[in-house]
Amino acid sequence: MSPDPPSKEAAPEAAANGTTNDIPNGISKEAPKEAVTEVSKEASKDVSKEATDKKPFSWTQPHPIFVIILVGANEQPFGIQKDFLCDRSEFYQKYFQGNVREPAIEHIVKLPDATPQVFGLIQSFLYTGKIGDEKTNANSYESLVGLWKLGHKLAIKGLCEHTLEAMVECRRTTGRIPATPLLIQVWRDTPEGSSIRVLLLSWAAEYMRSSDARAEFARSLPQEVLSELVVTMSSFETMAPPASTPTPAPTATAATIAIAAAPPSSIKSSSAPITTVIRKNVHYLDELTDEEALGAKKKNRRPSGISSDTGSSRKQHRKSGSSPPLKPQRRRTSAAILDGKTFSTQQKLDFCADLLNRMLSGPGFWTRLVGPFREPVDPVEDGVPDYLDKVSRPMDLSTIKQKMDQKEYTTDEAFLADVRQIFDNCFTYWKKGDPMWAAGERLQRTFEEKFSHMHKWIAKLGGEEGE
Repeated sequence: MSPDPPSKEAAPEAAANGTTNDIPNGISKEAPKEAVTEVSKEASKDVSKEATDKKPFSWTQPHPIFVIILVGANEQPFGIQKDFLCDRSEFYQKYFQGNVREPAIEHIVKLPDATPQVFGLIQSFLYTGKIGDEKTNANSYESLVGLWKLGHKLAIKGLCEHTLEAMVECRRTTGRIPATPLLIQVWRDTPEGSSIRVLLLSWAAEYMRSSDARAEFARSLPQEVLSELVVTMSSFETMAPPASTPTPAPTATAATIAIAAAPPSSIKSSSAPITTVIRKNVHYLDELTDEEALGAKKKNRRPSGISSDTGSSRKQHRKSGSSPPLKPQRRRTSAAILDGKTFSTQQKLDFCADLLNRMLSGPGFWTRLVGPFREPVDPVEDGVPDYLDKVSRPMDLSTIKQKMDQKEYTTDEAFLADVRQIFDNCFTYWKKGDPMWAAGERLQRTFEEKFSHMHKWIAKLGGEEGE
């Protein structure tokens, strides 16, 4: 507990008598910077010298110097012992080491951007180790987000961790996550990769997976939030253990989200690699188009999850026969027939231009894949300062689009080489297991599969039968 403030009547008498054990009143906002006596100055010097010693803070020692913190626009005063405040706050420790030159037994500082309500929660935590009490309404996301931000700014030991625990408890008791405006505020006011972002990202990903209002929720989020959300989902995909049961056919939720939600209590200990991932990730979380959903279902039917009898009876209606290997054989024969046709270079370039436009037109299936590779990498903005040291030939889809529009590609091989350069750069800079590595693999797999249909696309466009 903090000591009672000195009475207003004691201050003039102490100054007149030159005593050192009475502290002048500094609670008022208009407190003048009065000169102290020589004895008071010497005492303040001794206390300041003792405060600079690297000794653990102890309440058994005298701590007569106070910091008067004027909080908010109305400058509500809060008084805390300087030694105690500096021991718990790295921000104020550095402040008083670098800015206070003259000895004093009272220091006045201001926090104009904070609110008395939030700073009151900080004061409660400093003295009791708890966030608020039974009479304090600290069980709201608005208060807790403000508390985390101020605790992070002042670098108060343990406060951010306790605040996240309170947020987890708030979610448990209310069954709600913070509303979209509060999420946007967090992204505007907190650093990338911070613990509060990691927690809210996990909640947002879980909400996207389970809520019927996922489309509206996704549309309400700004691009920077969606960018980090897709990185989180990619990291969950990487960390998810193999399923012990057969994977069901993709639904709108599973195909679009495809993550295993982490429990909120584990978010505090999440590691930092998420912070270094390129930020240019766009994830609109749309439903799959009919064509893409059909392709996904066909792809899921190919693995051996269905009995051979069922597959055989199903294929008896096909003219290719009932034996399972004949289906891929038929496709290879069709491809061979198309390969035997002669297609012009311009037809192939038209296909490349069409494929590139589909990749970049979004939103939709392609947008979720190309997001991190759409724009050139900015080493400073994207938090990868050594990128150009490791990647000798940067490449991105926007640059490829510009070259295509300016007719710089004379062959489809040149276009293909540039796209594959994107994948080479990704795998050169990132390590296997990183979210960006996984994103590169997904885009590479899809692109190569689509590009392999070039002759089929040209034949259909020219009125030929594709199969």
